[in-house]
Amino acid sequence: MPAQIATQDALHSLFHPRAVAVIGASDDTTKHGYIVLTNVRDTGFRGGIYGISRRLKDVGGIPCFPDLASLPEPVDTAFLAIPAGAAVQAVRDCARAGMKAVIVGSAGYAESLDAGGEERQRDLQRVAREEGIRIVGPNCNGIYNAHLPLSVGFNTSHAKRQTPGGISIFSHSGALFDAMAGRLAMLGAGLSLFASAGNEADMSVLDYMEYGIGHAPTRVIVLLIDSLDDGPRFRRLALAAHAAGKHVVALKIGGSEAGAAAAVAHSSRMAGDDASYHALFAVSGVATVNTLEGLMTAAALLDKYGSCPGKLGSLSTSGAGASLIADRCAALGVPLATLSPETFAAIDEQKMFSRIGNPLDMGIFGGMRRSGDVPALLMGDAGVSVGLALVHSMNPWQGDPYRAAMGKAREMSKKPLLVVTPGGMPEAERQTYSARGIDVFTDTDILLEGIGALMTAPPEPMPETVRTPATPLPGRQLTEPESLRLLAAYGVRTVPTVECGSAADAVAAATRLGYPVVLKGVADGVAHKSDLGLVHVGLGDPDAVAAAYAAVDCPVVVLQAMIGGELEAIAGVTRADGVGLVLIAGLGGIFAEALHDVTTFALPVGRGFVEAGLAKSSLGRVLSSPRWKHPGAWDAFVDLLMNLQEAALSLGDSLRAIDINPVILGAAGAVAVDALVVPAS
Repeated sequence: MPAQIATQDALHSLFHPRAVAVIGASDDTTKHGYIVLTNVRDTGFRGGIYGISRRLKDVGGIPCFPDLASLPEPVDTAFLAIPAGAAVQAVRDCARAGMKAVIVGSAGYAESLDAGGEERQRDLQRVAREEGIRIVGPNCNGIYNAHLPLSVGFNTSHAKRQTPGGISIFSHSGALFDAMAGRLAMLGAGLSLFASAGNEADMSVLDYMEYGIGHAPTRVIVLLIDSLDDGPRFRRLALAAHAAGKHVVALKIGGSEAGAAAAVAHSSRMAGDDASYHALFAVSGVATVNTLEGLMTAAALLDKYGSCPGKLGSLSTSGAGASLIADRCAALGVPLATLSPETFAAIDEQKMFSRIGNPLDMGIFGGMRRSGDVPALLMGDAGVSVGLALVHSMNPWQGDPYRAAMGKAREMSKKPLLVVTPGGMPEAERQTYSARGIDVFTDTDILLEGIGALMTAPPEPMPETVRTPATPLPGRQLTEPESLRLLAAYGVRTVPTVECGSAADAVAAATRLGYPVVLKGVADGVAHKSDLGLVHVGLGDPDAVAAAYAAVDCPVVVLQAMIGGELEAIAGVTRADGVGLVLIAGLGGIFAEALHDVTTFALPVGRGFVEAGLAKSSLGRVLSSPRWKHPGAWDAFVDLLMNLQEAALSLGDSLRAIDINPVILGAAGAVAVDALVVPAS
């Protein structure tokens, strides 16, 4: 069996072939065998181009041959424009002809509803392993290298000569290539590489991402993804991209929560697919957007300006425009800078009425001839990393002083200064901004998505974590006392707990713990005891304990001290498909899922990152409120989260989920009073 070709070697041959073949060449202009073959030629590829057809001698002057053995020179890659049933043997033939990678464009594999589709995909994977060849797809529309140039695919944009540039797009959707490439062209940005990953029978989006990191012309890597197959690898690659000075922006589609609905653990249901992916992106320093237009705008801005971590400084030609920007920033999570006292004072001196803020209403200054240095003062503030101005089209007597002031601000600050003009602007006027290095846009929310991507924080360094050797978990859900003992071993502070097998033992335990107490029935396989009446709280005397023991009707119960506190929180860990282990923290108690107010972190994560994320949550705002009287609870809760992370990382692949709900917060700090550990099996 030949050794499998290294992924990056195969991708180099794919994007830089000496010659290309299309298997299944056709003279029918509606068939992929014609479209792909002529696209390769018409977009300027200068290497060998050949069709494989037993019927045709040529297609539009492109020579055709009956089989690969008849070709006049070695071919590095081929596009298979043939039905799924014939592709397996064709891939084998390509491998034996010396190719390193092939593109399988046809559908009819794992994505199809017929029973044979998955089997055909497994056959492709088997042939790839046996023959050592690498596969793009199946069910994809091809690849593009704008720098060679090389277009091997059938999308509308595969037929166009794309302007070469610094943006590489790696996507699970091939059909959206035309929309993405078209939007880049509208923005004046250029394409580097494109690959449609399809079903990822062999090579994945992460393989293409890794290639983009090492590809010199690529400055920005754009990912349009359904899912990932390896979250920890994604994070390593994002760190490598950052180290190489390259930027990554992602649009995650398909955030369904259906898979979590049947999960036993609260944490598994509450983390959710979308939140887990965004937690991974955040810790990896990857910019995220919510729309296709925003994705391309973010890519174009990152390509032009690079990363600009920080906050936004904004101004408008009207008070209503300033309010609109503030509203949309809040809705889209774009942070506005708080101006320094020095900046505030310098701008405040120039106002005629009202008050200054960020966004600034330029109307309060009485015209630009009087306050031409205000934009420069705003952009010069240390907390401002990007500037945005909402303006309208203006006559020269209005607009010339305004544009001069904006140009001065751009030149002095060297920071990106962008204009949004929702009503549009004549091209000649737009050019007056462009000449000053100021880009003009017409869509407020789309531009703010791009600005948010520009201001994305750099990746969190991979923290050094202490991983205590873990005892393997049993092949069943742990009981509450077992779960609490396990977590206590990792430093999680837990409520004093005693297991009892009789009413007399329960009364004796309550006497030792001190009244009032909590009694809980221990039942195998029951995750949420309160739903079944197995939890009795506030038991103040022996008779109440004995009555509660009889009521739960369980052979084993636990007695716990009644912990006083002012707030209930939830903390947990779950294994999110495609992402890996994630930590959740937020408001808890019996209504935790109804509140669904949690913050999610992809593990491993440092303490500072957890504190910063927690501070933005409802729970964090309560714990930092002047009305919260127990300042020690903050550090105690963060300690609990870090110890919970240690437990999860130590348990590793044997763990599916951990719940701690509730964690009681108050004068005693942060105490876990109920826990559930679910093994991976």
